[in-house]
Amino acid sequence: MSELVAISKARARLSELVRRSRDEDIVLMNHATPAAVIISADRYDALLDEIEDLKDRLSIHERTGVTIPAEKLMVELGPN
Repeated sequence: MSELVAISKARARLSELVRRSRDEDIVLMNHATPAAVIISADRYDALLDEIEDLKDRLSIHERTGVTIPAEKLMVELGPN
């Protein structure tokens, strides 16, 4: 689950929020609208890896026309 924090309050708590981002995503709110997200460096790297994997799969599909069922893809990707 994500913690919602007003940007105005986040300034004073930045070190704490960065530390807490190891365990949960921190959504910075600007006038009740999500403005940014603080995530851990490990989660960021994992997301980049996942994006790269998905781009590779898409490229293969575009070249070959071969697809896999959505259910199988979801099992391979695992839970969020």
